[in-house]
Amino acid sequence: MLNLLKSRKAQFYIISVVGIITILYSIGKSLTSYSIIDTSEVPLRDDFFVFNNIVEKTIATLNASKDCEELKLYLEEFREAVIKAFTPKFRINYEYKIISCTATSATVSFNITLYSIYSEIGTTFTRTVNW
Repeated sequence: MLNLLKSRKAQFYIISVVGIITILYSIGKSLTSYSIIDTSEVPLRDDFFVFNNIVEKTIATLNASKDCEELKLYLEEFREAVIKAFTPKFRINYEYKIISCTATSATVSFNITLYSIYSEIGTTFTRTVNW
């Protein structure tokens, strides 16, 4: 009789431990899903990459020109290419103004803004290029 009571106590102890562990695991799992920050959406948005690429290639276009006529031609071609390439996904405001242009240098002011569903990114800068 004594052995049978010890056996039932052991079974109840094992069932209780399994039940408590299951309850704690369930509570932990339900709380974990609320505390994790979803960062997977940020890399899927390429707004910043596209904007930085446009600014970088704008500066490369400035450096590629050898005189005022080439500068005007290259900037206008680049502007049209950027707007045409990214129009389905973005709206781009690409404005430039040639402030001064001499035989040895040129100063150009830019106002570039990229609009998307998620963000609006813009910059204004002035560059001087020497040739």
